[in-house]
Amino acid sequence: MWLLWALRLGTILVPLVPARLCYWMCRGIGISAYLCDFRARRRVIQNLRQSDPRVSRLQRHHAAICVFSTVVTNYYDLIRLRSADRDEILDLLDIHGVRHLETAVAAGRGVIVLSAHLGNFSVVARYPALRGWPTAIIAERIHPPALDAFMVRLRSVDGLEIISQGPEAARPILKVLRRKGVLILAADRDIAGNGYPVPFFGTTAHLPAGPVLLATHTGAALLPAFTIRRSPSRSDVYIDRPIHLVATGDREADLANNLRIMATTLERMIATDPTQWAVLQAVWEPCETPPGREGTRVGSIPASLHRHLSRQA
Repeated sequence: MWLLWALRLGTILVPLVPARLCYWMCRGIGISAYLCDFRARRRVIQNLRQSDPRVSRLQRHHAAICVFSTVVTNYYDLIRLRSADRDEILDLLDIHGVRHLETAVAAGRGVIVLSAHLGNFSVVARYPALRGWPTAIIAERIHPPALDAFMVRLRSVDGLEIISQGPEAARPILKVLRRKGVLILAADRDIAGNGYPVPFFGTTAHLPAGPVLLATHTGAALLPAFTIRRSPSRSDVYIDRPIHLVATGDREADLANNLRIMATTLERMIATDPTQWAVLQAVWEPCETPPGREGTRVGSIPASLHRHLSRQA
């Protein structure tokens, strides 16, 4: 509940305080969270150790501080930029490879953006909607319900649709793709708890199969894209060409191969800057969903749709 009250207070204070000072405060709050939340700190350090075992212990702890600061700064930008207009948002972004997104949308079969929780992903997710394309992201339901409702309101801007996890999410997910729209999925953590074991940074992790199953079932393009902050107020967005999915007719072998391709793609994204990998949960352990934690998480497809697609893949 404290997070809900902090965010509500933030909506009042943010317009009154200069952005430069707020970004500095975000850094301080991130350091405080790193020092006070032992369990989250341990999980973040473990994630960083797995993603890059070559760095020293001191470098890893510094990177963990940056991860906490990234999470806090993302919350701040959700509030600060909620009322920003189209030109203000676009001026904050340097887009690389936009032709890949435009070509995939023009193909008319829908686009599944495969991404990771990197950089200012929540604000950057508004970009396709600002371009006028039907756009949706899938967000994990969080507790208490009042916090979940507040986060949905905070993120539902510029026509961006927030699809909450649950059995009822199947219909709107498929509707977005049938409207030739853009569905944004973060696949670097198995939020729904129905993931498949796949090698990830050299060790088996459970990752969501939703992006692969949806692309296979619907024919939508599976388009890798991610964002990295270059300064507190500017972000680079990198969009790659669609992933060519393996289709030999062997359902299980194809799924395993395509998941390995997906995991390798995610590895390249995260390796760009692990200090901006804004995940406070253990990636290489069974899914844990403590209530009320990290309301900006982007989820995977719901279990009901996952089972349906698994039977038809």
